[in-house]
Amino acid sequence: MQSGYQCALSLGLALGLCLHLPLLGQSHLVTPCDCATVKYVSSLSISNAGDRVAYVVKAPDLDHNRNDFSLYIRDIADSRRSAGRLVASGVDISNIQWIDNDNRIVMLVASGGVKHIVIVNVSTAREETPIDAVGEVDSFSMDASGTTVAYSVPDPMTQDTSAPGSTPEEIASGYRVRYLEATTGGFETKSLYLRRRNASGQWSEPIPIIIENPFTHARISHLEYARNLSMSPDGKRLFLTFMADGIPEVWKENPWVKTVAGGLRRLETMVLYDVQGGNTSLAFKTVNSYSTPHWSRDGHSFFVNAHSPVGSAWEAEDIRDNRISAKDVNLFEVNAYSGEISEVFRHVPPLSYHDGPLFLMADGDVVLQTEAASIVRLHRSKDAWRAIEHIDVPRKSEDWFQFLASNGKEVMGVHETVTSPEELFAYAPGTDRLRLLTDLNPQLKQVRFASVERLHWTTPSGLNLSGLLFMPPDYVAGKRYPLVIQTKGDSGWFTCDSGANHDPSFAPQPIAAAGMMYLVRSYGNDWDYQNEVAMRPKGYPGGIGEAVQAMDIWESAVDMLDRRGMIDPAKVGIIGFSRTGWQVEFDLAHSRVHYAAATVADNVQYSLSDYWLIPWASLDDERMYGGPPYGDSLESWRKYSISFNLERIHTPLLMEEMGYGTHDDVRYTIPIDLAVCYEVAKGLARLGRPVEMYYYPDEDHQPDHPKARLASLTRNLDWYRFWLQGFEDDNPSKKDQYQRWRELRKLYKNDMESESSKPGHHM
Repeated sequence: MQSGYQCALSLGLALGLCLHLPLLGQSHLVTPCDCATVKYVSSLSISNAGDRVAYVVKAPDLDHNRNDFSLYIRDIADSRRSAGRLVASGVDISNIQWIDNDNRIVMLVASGGVKHIVIVNVSTAREETPIDAVGEVDSFSMDASGTTVAYSVPDPMTQDTSAPGSTPEEIASGYRVRYLEATTGGFETKSLYLRRRNASGQWSEPIPIIIENPFTHARISHLEYARNLSMSPDGKRLFLTFMADGIPEVWKENPWVKTVAGGLRRLETMVLYDVQGGNTSLAFKTVNSYSTPHWSRDGHSFFVNAHSPVGSAWEAEDIRDNRISAKDVNLFEVNAYSGEISEVFRHVPPLSYHDGPLFLMADGDVVLQTEAASIVRLHRSKDAWRAIEHIDVPRKSEDWFQFLASNGKEVMGVHETVTSPEELFAYAPGTDRLRLLTDLNPQLKQVRFASVERLHWTTPSGLNLSGLLFMPPDYVAGKRYPLVIQTKGDSGWFTCDSGANHDPSFAPQPIAAAGMMYLVRSYGNDWDYQNEVAMRPKGYPGGIGEAVQAMDIWESAVDMLDRRGMIDPAKVGIIGFSRTGWQVEFDLAHSRVHYAAATVADNVQYSLSDYWLIPWASLDDERMYGGPPYGDSLESWRKYSISFNLERIHTPLLMEEMGYGTHDDVRYTIPIDLAVCYEVAKGLARLGRPVEMYYYPDEDHQPDHPKARLASLTRNLDWYRFWLQGFEDDNPSKKDQYQRWRELRKLYKNDMESESSKPGHHM
C-alpha cells in the first residue's frame, strides 16, 4: 500500500523528519506534516500611542524539535503586504509590553532552557542585558518608564521539613500518614521579587515581595497559584491574584463560588501591593480575575473582567439573569486608592472575557471588543459609561478574528477561516474590505484542503446545535463514508490540526483527506452556555446530566448524517480530549451507538483512581456522583463511573497521556498522571479488549513540541484508517505498530462475537 506523503515515523523510538513533498507548483492532499509546520501568530500588542503593533510569529522547527519565535513591528498606517520589521528572535518570546514612551519593548525570552526578562530597543533592534533572576521567570510586569519590574519565579520542588517522614528517626521508626483534607491542591507556589533601575542603568538586587492575606493577615512569601501580575504605569501599585484561605462566609454565598468552587477552603483572590510601602489590600471584592488588569494612564485605576462584587446590586442582577458560569463576567473600573467601582460594560462576550479593554485613549475613553468583529468606544459621562462610537469590521460567515487591536480609529488583528491560515490584517472604517498584511504560510498554497460543510441538528430534548463537517476529497453524493467525531468544538479558526491551541489527537484535515468524514461542533456568537446547562437531562445524580447531554449530542449527529445517507453508521469513530475525554469514555460504556474506534487524550476520568490518587480531585468526583464511592452514593458510582463499567466498553481505544515534564523512567515509580490512566488501560487489557496507551513525558496539556504534535496527528490518522478503512501505511518504521494492531483486531473480533458485546444503553 502507498503511504502517500506521510512523515517518516518510528513510533515509540524516534521521530523522523517530514519526507520531501512534491516539487513547487505541484499540489498534494494535506498531511500531518503540513499541519505540524504551520506558522501562527502567538501574540499581538498595540503601542501606548496607538500607532504601531508588535506581533510574534511562532514557527515549528521539526529538525530541532522546537518552536522559533520572531518579533515584528509595523505601523498601523502601513498598508504594504510584508512581515514588518524584525526586531527580535528566539526559542520563545512572550509577555510583550511597550515601555519608555514606546521606544522599547520588554518581554520574556528563553535562553538555555530558562526564560529571562529582556528589553529591546525598537529603533535599533538592540537587546539589553537580560535582567538576572534566580530561577526561571514565568511572568512579569514593568512600569511605563522601564525602571521598576516585578516578576514571579516558581519555587523549586523541595522536601517539606514539617511533613511526616522528613526526619531520620521517623524514617527508621515509621510515621503516621496524614489524611489529606479536601483542598484546591495541586498548584505550585511562586516567589515574587521587585527590582529597580538606577540612573546609570544598573538594576538593584532582587527584593522579595511579601503579600499579606487580606482575610487572615498572614504574611506569605511563597504564593500558591500567583498570576495576573500587572504593574501600574507609575510603578506604585502591583496587582496580582493568588489562592487565599480565610474567605469570608458571605463570599461563600456568592452563586459562582457555590456553583463552581463550593466546598473549597481557598479561592483565587485579587490584591494590590503597595510597591513603596509594602502593604497589601484587597483589590476587588470577588473571586477570580478573568483578564490581566489594564491600568489607566495615570495609574489611579485599573480595568478588569470579573464577576460582580459580592453583595452588590450588580451581583443581584447577575443572579436574576442566571449569569453564574465562569464566562459570565462584566468589565469594571476600580480606583486603586479609594476602592470606588464602576461597571464599564455588562455581559462581556465569552470570546473576549480573558482580554479586557483593547485600548485606553488619552482622553480616558475605553476601546472594547464586543463581538467577533465589533468594537465599541465607551465614554464615561458622570457616573455611567456609554457607547459613543462603533466599528464593525466587514465579516463573512466563514471569517474568524483574534488578537484584535484598535486605537479607536483603525483596527488590526489576525484573520483566518477554517480552511485558510492566519494572516495579519488591517481595516480602516469607511472601507468595505480588509487589507491582508502578511503571507505567513506560502507553502500551504500547494496543499489541497478538505472542503467544509456547515451542519445543524437538534437533540431529542430540543437543543439546537451547529457543526463543521470536513468532507473527503472528491466526495461522491450518496456514498456512505466512515465518520470521525471531534468532541471539543471549533469557533471558526484555521483547522488543520485543532488550531493554534494544538489540542492532541484531533486531526480533521488529514483524516478527511484520507477519505473519511470528520465532524466538529461549532460555537457561534449566539451560543448560550447557560441555556445549554439548563437543558441538561434531569433525574441524574450530581453532574452526570452533562455526560448524558453530550452523549445525546453525538448520537443525534450520527442519526442525522445516517438519515442523509452520508455515513456508514457501523464505521464511526470518536475523539475526546480533556473534559470531553471523560464524556467519550462515558459514551463508550452507555451509548446506543457502537463506536468502531475511539481516542481519549489527557482527560479527567472521574474514576476511583482519580478519587484515591489525586487528593484535590476528590471533591470534584463527589460532586459528579453526589457523594463518595461508598455509602448511599456508591450506587451512583457503580452505575456511571468508568471504574465499574469497563466491561461495557468494546470499542478499540487509543489513550494519549501528557507527562508535564515527568518521565516514567524510575522502576516501581509511576507518575501520578500516568498511574490514574492504568485503571482504564489495564482493565480493558485484562478484559481482552483492544487498547493502546502512549505517554508524552515532556508535553503539557496541549502538546507544544513539533515532534509530539506530529506523532499525535500521525498516530490518530493511522488509528482511524486502520479501524474504519482497514488501511495500513507501508512505511517501514510502522511495522511494529501494525503487528500490534493486527493482534488487537483479533481481540476485537473475538469480543464482537461474544454475547456481551451487543450495543445498547446501559443506564
